[in-house]
Amino acid sequence: MRDNFHADLDALNGQLVAMSRSVADAMRTASAALVDFDPDRADAVIAGDSDINALQFGVDDRVLEIMTRRQPVASDLRFMLSCIRITTDLERMGDMASHVAKLARRVASNGALTQTVPIFRSMAAAAGRIADKTTQILATRDQLDATQLDLDDDEMDALYARLLGELASGWEHGAEAAVDVAMLGRSYERYSDHAVRIGHQVVYLVTGDIHLDRPQ
Repeated sequence: MRDNFHADLDALNGQLVAMSRSVADAMRTASAALVDFDPDRADAVIAGDSDINALQFGVDDRVLEIMTRRQPVASDLRFMLSCIRITTDLERMGDMASHVAKLARRVASNGALTQTVPIFRSMAAAAGRIADKTTQILATRDQLDATQLDLDDDEMDALYARLLGELASGWEHGAEAAVDVAMLGRSYERYSDHAVRIGHQVVYLVTGDIHLDRPQ
C-alpha cells in the first residue's frame, strides 16, 4: 500500500516538474518575441497560458484525490501542502510570461525598446537560468540549489533597477512607452520573485523550516 502511495507522490512531483518546464518554455518564447519583435511567438504564449492553468488544476485535483484515498503522515502532508503552494507560484510565473508576450506586441511598434533592448536581453537570460534552476530543484529537491535562487533574484533586481534608471534619465520615447517598459521589467522581476518562493517551499519540504516571505 505504501509503495502505491509513494508512486502517487512521485507522479505528483512529476506533474510539478512538467508544469515548471512549461512555464520556462513560455517565458523563453515570450522573451524571444520581445527582443526579436516576433508577434507570432507572443500569440503562442498568450494562447498557451490556459494550458498552464490546466496543469495547475491537474496538480490540485491529484492532491485532493491522494488525500481522500490515502492516509498521509506528517511529511506527506507537508509535501502536498508544498505542491499546492508551488503550483500557485508556477501559475503566476506563467502569467508573467503572458504579460511579457502581450506587452511585446505593443512595444514592437512604438520604439519603446530602442535604448532598453540590451537590458531586456540580460533579463531574458536571467529568467531562463532561473527557470531551469526552478525545474531542477523541483526534480532533485536539492536544498542548496534552492537557496541559490536568492542570488539569481538579486541579479534580476539589479537589472530592474538599471532599467528604471534608463527611464529616469534621458528617456526620449514618451510616457506611454515608458509605462510599457516599466511594466515589462516588473513582469520579469515578479517572475523571479515567484521562483524564489518556490525555492523556499522546497527548503520547507526538505527541512520543515517555514519561510513563506511574510513581513516580519
